Amino acid sequence: MIPAQHPYEANYKQEVDGRTVYRSKPVIAWDDEGQALVVDEHSGRLVPANNGRTFTGLSEGGHPVVAAIPGGGWSARYKNEDDTFTVDPLVAWTVRSNGTLAPVDTDSTGLCDDPTTLGNFDGLIAPGAEARTA
Repeated sequence: MIPAQHPYEANYKQEVDGRTVYRSKPVIAWDDEGQALVVDEHSGRLVPANNGRTFTGLSEGGHPVVAAIPGGGWSARYKNEDDTFTVDPLVAWTVRSNGTLAPVDTDSTGLCDDPTTLGNFDGLIAPGAEARTA
């Protein structure tokens, strides 16, 4: 067995209550014949990814987060509907296994997310840079 060093996902498609549902599982390892292995939750064992009828193939998976570092004084700027801006400090940066960083912001309820994925995201502000708020 060879541990999976690069993130791949096994993809599955099934019909549930008349609708198609897609899901995926991370490939944990490769067997000696090169088959992708995933966790079978029911048996608690690694099984070939293509073991079920619903298997549709493999795809490259996302690199997992391996660390988080403090926001370091960076901020995220958002454009409001009235053409003003809101600036929020970043709480952290996530570091993925491939070395990429992603900013992390939090809202008033404590939900953390990457601000660059939000529709009104306007940019990142470096520490000490002037923040445009109007």
